[in-house]
Amino acid sequence: MVSDTDRITDIAWISALYELGQKAANGAHPQEVLQQILGHIVLGFEAESGSIALIVDGTEDQLEIAAGTDLPPGVIGSALPRGVGVYGHVVATGQPVLVNGEAAETRLPLRLQEARQRSTNSAMCWPLRVAGRTIGAVAVNRAADRPRYTVGDLDRGLALTSLLALVVANHRMHVERESRILELSTLNATMQRMNTQLEDAQNQVVQSEKLASIGQLSAGVAHEINNPLAFVLSNFGSLEGYLATLFGMLGAYIEADDAMGASAPEPLAPARMMRNGVDFRFLRDDVRAIIDESREGLLRVKRIVQDLRDFSRGGTEEVWETIDLHRALDSTLNIVRNEIKYKAKIVRAYGELPEVECLPSRLAQVFLNLLVNASQAIEGNGTITIDTGADGSEAWVRVEDDGCGIPPENLGHLFEPFFTTKPVGQGTGLGLAVSNSIVRKHGGRIDVDSEVGRGTRFTVRLPLRQPQIKPLCEVTPEAETDRRAA
Repeated sequence: MVSDTDRITDIAWISALYELGQKAANGAHPQEVLQQILGHIVLGFEAESGSIALIVDGTEDQLEIAAGTDLPPGVIGSALPRGVGVYGHVVATGQPVLVNGEAAETRLPLRLQEARQRSTNSAMCWPLRVAGRTIGAVAVNRAADRPRYTVGDLDRGLALTSLLALVVANHRMHVERESRILELSTLNATMQRMNTQLEDAQNQVVQSEKLASIGQLSAGVAHEINNPLAFVLSNFGSLEGYLATLFGMLGAYIEADDAMGASAPEPLAPARMMRNGVDFRFLRDDVRAIIDESREGLLRVKRIVQDLRDFSRGGTEEVWETIDLHRALDSTLNIVRNEIKYKAKIVRAYGELPEVECLPSRLAQVFLNLLVNASQAIEGNGTITIDTGADGSEAWVRVEDDGCGIPPENLGHLFEPFFTTKPVGQGTGLGLAVSNSIVRKHGGRIDVDSEVGRGTRFTVRLPLRQPQIKPLCEVTPEAETDRRAA
């Protein structure tokens, strides 16, 4: 008797199955490949339907329907009860099963009944084994109007399902390999990003250490400069007194000489000759002007040194004070004047502003960062406008430039640490982050408006009085180490 399953020995059928295996090994979609392979097997065994169940990764016997025909919706991908039914028996024993008639006639444990359009007349189920390990099972079914399968059909299918097991295992290995490659690629990208961030953080630490050293050095230099300035200014006061005395004495001589006229004693003739060659009034007035200008210059240097020293000392010794923000702004402008004066004209549009309770050196750093940023945003020559005012219990200081502006996509990142749009070496990305932190510690906020090509406006809003004086430890340490980060 010739079996109805002779097609599975046909070269063309085997070649087609091999091509499906290659397709699976090359990474085609798992569900599609298994459905195509199952359809090919169902056709080869001249069956009406079939299904493939695979053991779930990480378990020993938990089966899941991976492919099937003539199945109710939602069955594919569902789990089978452990250890029962034909599949459970085949996976547990590793032996194929031939079922002719109802499953109950085989004396196998029954699984939960499923509603089906027809009862099984004849079925075969084979384990899928690779390297001595069972990875699942495959079954085909015939309806009652077809001849029943034979033991010979079951044996011929055993070799075939060994090939199927290799195809499924290879496909799983390919999927796992692709997943590993993707996982490793993602991990590698993450590591590269972390390395970049660590390198940036290391650079910022080095930069912060440099800035801290510069701050300490500035305080020391300011102190050393302040000492000679003090005695030079003192000497100027003495010199001014001496010159006043000399000019007074010379003035008295000139008046006496004028009164004597031609009757002046002969010994005074050389002095009179020298007097006639000198413009006494011009010398007296010009010496006074020189002394006044020199004193003003020294006082200006003293103010710069004092501002620099106060700025550098901001730290644990700093206390909350009620200050005039206009004086704080002028003091900061005095420090950054040299950096700004060649690029921008400063316009002070100060309004009515009550005194504000704050940490003066901290706010000085905020103003310095905003002014330096404004200067760096200007290409060529421009204008920086400083407005001030008060709204109720809140004071505000606005620094506006007519520079290049900030693109809209960057506005949301301005206050993030290490974010900067400046070239390497021109910004650390900490200036605005530190400034925002300082202002928030004061209970205020910084608003920003910008338009590319038109300029940028930063507005610092601060409460006039602190509801509760905050301990200095709440002020971020970055503010101490980052003096010029912008």
